[in-house]
This record gives sequence, structure tokens and C-alpha cells, in this order.
Amino acid sequence: MLAQARIIAKGRRIRDLQRLVATYGGKPSKWVKKSSPEFEIAGQYYEYHWYEHPDIGRVELKQKQAG
Repeated sequence: MLAQARIIAKGRRIRDLQRLVATYGGKPSKWVKKSSPEFEIAGQYYEYHWYEHPDIGRVELKQKQAG
């Protein structure tokens, strides 16, 4: 599922960029915020959101209600 991710924001367009760099490190321009395709649980639709950096990996995976 996470392999079909879409990019929500990159680099300076990420609202939490300063916090991500302070917490995890990495070059600011390489941070990306991504989301998964929607999926259904008990009639409700959700998607995952997370931040990703090529040298660090995925961090802060969150399940969000879609819609």
C-alpha cells in the first residue's frame, strides 16, 4: 500500500519542516510529506500520512480520516 504513495508537500512547503530537521536531522530540501491511497475500515475511509527522507526513512506515520 505505501508503495503507491502520493506526494503532498516537499521541502519548504512542509509546515513542520523546522521541527523535522531539529528532531531527525537531514537536509531540509530532501524531506517529503506523503499519503497512501484511501482504504476502508467499517464503512469509513482513511489514508496514512507520513514524512520521509532518503537518508532517514519514514517517520511519524499517522492514520487520517479521508474526505
